[in-house]
Order: sequence, then structure tokens, then C-alpha cells
Amino acid sequence: MPRPKSKIDQMSEVEKKNLIQRIWELQGKICFLCEKEINLQADNVELDHIIPLADNGPDEEANWALMHAECNNKKRAQNLQLAKAKMRFDKIKEKYGGAVTTAQFLEEFKGSKEEVFAKIEKNEIKIRFGNEDRMFSILTDPSNDSYKSFFGLLPIEILYHDSELNPRKIIDIDKLIDEFFMKNPQLHVALCRIHFEESGGKSKVLLFDGQHKTAAQVVLDRKQIFCRVFINPDKDHLKEVNRRAHKELRQIEFFRSVLDTLGQDIFSVKFKEYLESPETKPKSEKGFIDWIEAEKRPDMEKNLYHYLKTRIRDFKDPINKFFTFVEMEKARSRILPISYDSVEKTFFRWFIDATPCEIETLESEDNSYKRDIEAKNLVKLMNLFAEKTLEGKFDRNIGAFKIEEQIRKGKNIPDDHLRAFRLYRPAAFVVWCELLKEAIATYLILNSKITNDMKTERKKGKGTRIFWTELDDKDWNAISKMIDKMIKHKIWIDHGETISNAFGQTKLEFFKRFLEMGEIEGKKLIDQPIDIQYLLSAVGE
Repeated sequence: MPRPKSKIDQMSEVEKKNLIQRIWELQGKICFLCEKEINLQADNVELDHIIPLADNGPDEEANWALMHAECNNKKRAQNLQLAKAKMRFDKIKEKYGGAVTTAQFLEEFKGSKEEVFAKIEKNEIKIRFGNEDRMFSILTDPSNDSYKSFFGLLPIEILYHDSELNPRKIIDIDKLIDEFFMKNPQLHVALCRIHFEESGGKSKVLLFDGQHKTAAQVVLDRKQIFCRVFINPDKDHLKEVNRRAHKELRQIEFFRSVLDTLGQDIFSVKFKEYLESPETKPKSEKGFIDWIEAEKRPDMEKNLYHYLKTRIRDFKDPINKFFTFVEMEKARSRILPISYDSVEKTFFRWFIDATPCEIETLESEDNSYKRDIEAKNLVKLMNLFAEKTLEGKFDRNIGAFKIEEQIRKGKNIPDDHLRAFRLYRPAAFVVWCELLKEAIATYLILNSKITNDMKTERKKGKGTRIFWTELDDKDWNAISKMIDKMIKHKIWIDHGETISNAFGQTKLEFFKRFLEMGEIEGKKLIDQPIDIQYLLSAVGE
């Protein structure tokens, strides 16, 4: 459909120049879209309709806007106000490295400025902010009468990010911006909590759910958000309910890294309470699970696993360098080679025993607490991989997007970068990591460092106890040789089309046959496959 003719197109050069000067001054000499300064002598600029003519926007000066030409190209055929909101969010996201916390976002729009004074008066709650008292009716939750809450439109100035209940960052809200721009209602309220003394007191209104809907409305210049606010709730219980809503009940799902953070927090608080209680001795993880209420035990076992993964991820002495190359905020990355989900299915799965430890938990004088040994060993293993395959080898400027396609088109991808990319392709990563675990376990059994039962999976998909023993320099030298032999195999840097196509596959069964047997569709392509014997043979070399 041809673009409707505009009065702007019919102006003389002088008329258009005068119009540009006039609108430039009216806009404060900034671009309507990116809100950065326009230099009329240096910048290419364009005039366009805020509401497109195709959407019945008026063809008059009040509906015209001035912007950088490149900004106008980016917005395509969108309404300029809509494009401006999306560009505003993209700028904020870029400022914070591709993902923004709710706290950072609210601060950008002058939110999170004021605590409120709250007091309960009969069946109402009085909230004072901005030198004004507002009364809200208190409602009791029909499922649990200990949960009281109120509903209301609350200004962003009094909303704060509840990072404890929801540390998840905001990445993509374009569809929500579209939705609210069309003046569609907010179907689901944002959820908050507030805690104050019974006699009344100052508190922050903490937003823990609905931050994406909140951000989409705020970026469209809405100053109030429809919220449900829980009054003095049981924080730990609410945290668990919120975690379950985003995991088991499949609402907007948290990324696994966020779920681990939330789960470890829930576990740590309750576990500390158990350790400090005098009635049960000796203390152990198994004793803790038996100590809590029976109906909460399955969830707490899951939280134990979250806790164990998080202490590996956040290890400080030494720091776990592997996670510098792991995408933490979304399922995959065009820049980083490894997803958090892949780490879960590999190093976490095969080297962390997720079953509750029956051995005494309190650290002994000889530092032989099994969980500390397990963590130290796994972090050392992951750091070896970071040093040997990633640091100074994986080039972020090349990234991880369509590498095999680039190879097939003849682009020269450095061997170190290609090796790092292929090693951590999800299905290949799972296969070789299990092989390495088996090889390490076999070596440790043969050298009487562990018993055979420590190699056995404790639960399906929940790891082994092969790292529950102190390893000396000789052991780490053997493990390092196995790693070197695996990563120096020629398939990781083979630029041929057949191997390149193979690394485009995603199925585990394919990579089991490819890596362990050297076969693709029954055809032998690798003279020396990567199997357990191949890895163990490195120890004697």
C-alpha cells in the first residue's frame, strides 16, 4: 500500500528548513525517539508523524516530530510514541549490560523514593505517602486467613524491588509495551509485600511479582501501578509459594539461575535455624530434612540441591572462573558459549550429590566436611576447563551465533574459538562430561581414593560422590592429562562440512554415537572416538 501523501512532502526546502528549526526548538533540541541531542549542522534528521497517517493521524504540526534519520529507520512503521517507549527501554537495558533489575529500572524513572507509614485501623489500612493519607480495605485470603492484603493504584515513587523474593532481571518487554500502548487493561495485578509494627510504622512497599508489566507501563509514562500488597506476610512461606508458582505451576518461568538463588535462600534460612536449635544432635542434612514438617520435605530436598549448586556457582576462594562464560539471564546467548542449563546437566549433575548427606554437617577441625571437599574439587575442575578452553581462547567479538554456518561458508574461525564453541554445544557437553566423570571415577577407584559405591548415582540424575575425597597433586595431574587429551582431539577443530554439520545436531543419542563410537548414521568417521579408555590412556602418557 503506497504511503499517504503528507503536507511535509509538498513543502519547499525553505519551508521545511524553518519547520525543522521550529520543531527542534519545541523538542528542546533533542531527538523525539532516542532523546539525545540533535546537531542540525552535523546530523541527518527527518520529520515524521507521531501517529502515522495510515492510522488516521492528523497531518499537522502538532503530530509531527523531528528525529535522527537512523532512529526513524529503526522504528519502522510504528507509532512514534510506541517506538519511543521501546527505544527508551532498550537504552536502559544497554546501560546495564543487556538486562536490568527492577530496582535499576525504577530508579531510572524516579521510582523507589519514599517509604510509607502504615497502620491498621479496624478493617482498613492507612498508608501515608506524599503528605497524604490513603485508606484501603483489608481483604483476607480465602485459602489462608493468616494472609491479609489490600488492592490499590500505587505510585512508582513508593515501589521498591523485592530482590529477596524475586532477583530475576527484566530483559524483554516489547510485547507488553504493545499491549499497554493499545490501552488494554492490566489483567494481573503486581504483587507486593509490606512489613511494619503492629502499632504502625515506616516501611518499603516491596514489589516481587509483575515487574515486567510494571516496567512496560512505566516506560509508557504511567505513574501508578495496580497492586496487591500483602500485609506482614510470612516472608519465607511467600517466597516458597512464589518460587513454586514460577516453577511447578508454570507461570512465567524463572531462569534456572534465579530458581537456584531463591531455593538456596529458602534452604539457608531454615537450615541455619536447625543448626542453632539445641534439641537435635548430631546435625546433618538428612537430620534437617527429617526435622522439618513432613509435607515440606520434598520441596526442601529440591532447595538443598539449589543451595549446593549456588555455592559452586558463587564460590569465592578461589573464584569460579568458569561462570564468566555462562549466560545467566536467558536460555541462550549469541555472545557467550555456555548456557546455565548446560552447566546444570553436566558439572552439577555428575559431580554434585544432591541427596541429603547423613554425615555430620558441622565442620570438623581437620576441614573434612564432605560438602566443602565436594565444592572445592568441582570448582577446581571447572577452573581447569576455564583456563584450558575459554580464557584467552573464546573470542566474545566472534561470539557463538551461527558459527557452523560461518565455517561452511568458508569463514576462518580460529581453532581455539571453534574448540571452545563445540565443546560446550549442549548435547556434546552432556556426553563428554559423563565420560569424563566415569574416567575420573575409574581412576580414583583404581588408586583406592574412593570406593565403588561412591561412583554410583545416588538418585537418577542427581550426581555421585566421587568428589567427596581429598585429591592430591598426583590426582589432579592425572585429571588434567585426561582433559588435555579430550580437548586436543581433532574433531573439535575439524573445518570439514561433515563434522560441521554434525555439531549442528542437538540430540543426545546422536552425540553418544558420534563421540563414543565415532559414527554418524552408521558410518565410521572418527578413527579414535572419545571413550573412557581413550581418556584413561592419557594418565600413563
